[in-house]
Amino acid sequence: MLFLLPPSETKTRPAADAPHLDLPALTHPELTAARETMLRAVQRTAAGRDGGAKLGVPASAPELTERMAELSDEPAGPALRVYSGVLFDQLDPAVLDPGANAPTDRRVLIQSALLGVVDAAQDLIPAYRVSAGSKVTRLGKAGTWWGKHLRPLAQTLLEETAHSTAPLAIDCRSGAYRTMMPLHSTAEVRVLAVSPVQERAGVRKVVSHDAKRYRGWVVRALLDAPSAPPTAEAVVEHLLAAFDGTLGVELDGDSLVIVDRAE
Repeated sequence: MLFLLPPSETKTRPAADAPHLDLPALTHPELTAARETMLRAVQRTAAGRDGGAKLGVPASAPELTERMAELSDEPAGPALRVYSGVLFDQLDPAVLDPGANAPTDRRVLIQSALLGVVDAAQDLIPAYRVSAGSKVTRLGKAGTWWGKHLRPLAQTLLEETAHSTAPLAIDCRSGAYRTMMPLHSTAEVRVLAVSPVQERAGVRKVVSHDAKRYRGWVVRALLDAPSAPPTAEAVVEHLLAAFDGTLGVELDGDSLVIVDRAE
């Protein structure tokens, strides 16, 4: 089972004595050249005029822009411990720590406007501030630039997932990051987009502001399962049991609908 998560704007900076970013050591080495290009471009952007604004750094945090200009020298830590915020606050980073209890039939990947894709369990990353909408010197919008570089990886991920015991991809990404690396269901792999809705008096409304929280709950529940549910129907069954009546779970085509029924 493959999980695809969005990044978060909020991140926890690793300790100063942590190792620096090592691009060749990251998973998916076929992206190394593209990662090097983006890293250089981000550093040039941060060092230039209006660099913070182009990268999306708040004006109240100029120190972040300074750090982005020296990003290759920033300390790096496990991805699942660097990313924070609503979705990641629902997860237990220890569940993916290497060891006897780490699930070998599930893989968590996080989309990144800096690095393309990172492995939540294996990759060490810095606390960067680059989003899909960041305007990067010479490259344009980061998310758009990554599109052509991630297309071959998307096909590889589908092929790898097809040969797993649970040929499913649970897509928790937002629209910008789905566009960055589109992943669609095939005859061998079911790609399920997690879609939270709130239901009140029989009327459903898409949850947008707090959607990441619901997606975090889904990922946590599926990572906590003894083994990866092998089918979409088994995913629904497991989540219904895990949520114990607090949330509804339905399949609507390739959407995994999480229903919050308001009183």
